[in-house]
Amino acid sequence: MTTPDVTKEKNDPPASTVQRVAVALGVCIIILGGSAAIANYFMANQEEAQRRTPPRVPPLVTALRVQTEQFTIHLPSQGRVQARAVTTISPEVAGRVQSLEPVFKEGGFFTPGQKLLTLDNTDHLNTVAKAEGAIAQLKAKLALEKIDRAGLTNAVSVAAATLEQAQVALELEKIEAASFQNAFNVAKANLEQAKVALRLEQLERSTYSNAVTVAQAKLKQAEANLQLTLAEQSAAIANLKRLDKLAGASPLARKEPQVAEARAAMDAEQAALTKAQKDVLEKPRQKEADLQAKIDVAQVKYTEAQENLKLPAQREADLRAKIKVAQAQLTEAKENLKRPAQLEADLQAQIRIAESEAAQAKRNAERTVVRAPEYHGRITEKRVDIGQVVSAGSVLATAIATDYAEVRLPLSNRRLAYLSIPEPLISTNNTEALQQQTATERPRVTLTAEIGDEIQQWQGVIDRAEGRYDSASQQLFLIAQVSNPYRTQPALRAGLFVRADITGNSLNNVVVLRRHVVRRGDEVALALPGKNNTWTLQRRKINVLWRDEAVMVTDSLKPGEVVIQSPVDYAANGEPLRVAIEGEAPPPPVHPAGNGKGGKKKKTKATSG
Repeated sequence: MTTPDVTKEKNDPPASTVQRVAVALGVCIIILGGSAAIANYFMANQEEAQRRTPPRVPPLVTALRVQTEQFTIHLPSQGRVQARAVTTISPEVAGRVQSLEPVFKEGGFFTPGQKLLTLDNTDHLNTVAKAEGAIAQLKAKLALEKIDRAGLTNAVSVAAATLEQAQVALELEKIEAASFQNAFNVAKANLEQAKVALRLEQLERSTYSNAVTVAQAKLKQAEANLQLTLAEQSAAIANLKRLDKLAGASPLARKEPQVAEARAAMDAEQAALTKAQKDVLEKPRQKEADLQAKIDVAQVKYTEAQENLKLPAQREADLRAKIKVAQAQLTEAKENLKRPAQLEADLQAQIRIAESEAAQAKRNAERTVVRAPEYHGRITEKRVDIGQVVSAGSVLATAIATDYAEVRLPLSNRRLAYLSIPEPLISTNNTEALQQQTATERPRVTLTAEIGDEIQQWQGVIDRAEGRYDSASQQLFLIAQVSNPYRTQPALRAGLFVRADITGNSLNNVVVLRRHVVRRGDEVALALPGKNNTWTLQRRKINVLWRDEAVMVTDSLKPGEVVIQSPVDYAANGEPLRVAIEGEAPPPPVHPAGNGKGGKKKKTKATSG
């Protein structure tokens, strides 16, 4: 028995496999040949369509017809609420806290000057009583010093009067000494006159033949006597004038009778001369005896006047010594008077000091009542309680004002041009124009904050601007004020973050466009009307007066112009458009001319002849 060759069977493919491959190749060739024949047939017998260019339909765009209006600018900002005033409440004196008012608590509201707490004032009241007692004691001492001063003043007056009296007495003594000298001169003249008269009388007795000569001599003697009397009268009048007594002096004091007597004597001597001439032989013996008696009397008066001349010198020396004593007493009295004046001034200064200390003590006693600041406010922090000892200037609490709330709102320098800041014009010249400037209306501001699930709003005004720009951001902070922030609920509390909408200036006769209508480069696409309700595109650059996130405001468009809102980025100027204007009837639909199908045309197959 023989076995088959297994290895040969594995290397040679079987006859069935070769047959299958041959069949597959035949089928593929048949399919490809049939497909080519069918394609060739259709290509040779296909009807060719007529070629025609379709009409172009203008694109449809949406647009709006603009109108001018008044636009009020709203400037956005944001900030944090702060109190108009923040005050640390501190006592002006030290002491122990004695009582607290119900409003003195965190969150408590107070009115201007309301009592908040009281410190123990016992020590201050004791100081007041001590100062008032010292004032009473000093005033009593001052009253005694005034009495002593009055006595010293009287002593000065007495010393001055004594000095003046001595000085007057000295002047009178000088006048009296002058009168004694005059009296001495008169007595001496009388004595000489009597001696001359005696000699004349003796001459007359010895020389009878010379009687007329004697009478003439007597007449001259009478004339001399008259001159002497007149001299005495002049001296008396001078003395009266020195004493300022001339107006009320008697005729005797003015020597008027003596002058009259001298005149009468001269007249008598004139008569005697006449008689002597008649009777030159008569012997006047009796007259000689009278003259001798007269000489004796004149001698006595002369001696008395000579003795009186010695008295004024002694009296003058006594009066001068008295004047020196009076001057020394007056000087001493004045020096004594200065000492009480200085002491009185010291006492008055001490009284003023004591009164000042008493007033200070009273103020300190009043300051033991700690009061609220002079505004409506609220306590935000409390640091003391009853029984605690506090010192002057220590912080008892912190308070904020509740009449106004303020918000610092930053605004860029570019946007400040759209807002009228309520600030007066200030100049050092103080001109009349600056004095009569009108007040600027404060811009309104709306503050918004989200509290819980609700959006809350508060209305306020821009009160002022800060004094300088922020050096880092170059922004100016405006101060917004909201009155009575605790009047409504929820309250506008300090520390709350708010967004602000500031009402700025108004722009008149402007066009307001939505932000997407304005293209790049501040350009708008306008639809210009043509014939047969056709429109064409035109681009125009506009002047933007204001822009924000929603709108742009311009004054470059006229009322009635049509602004395209649809995107037309690649359209050229002059391109026709179909425009659907907001608020107006839409344009009619456009149908293309023809059905777009051409007539049938047989394609003939070329054959060779």
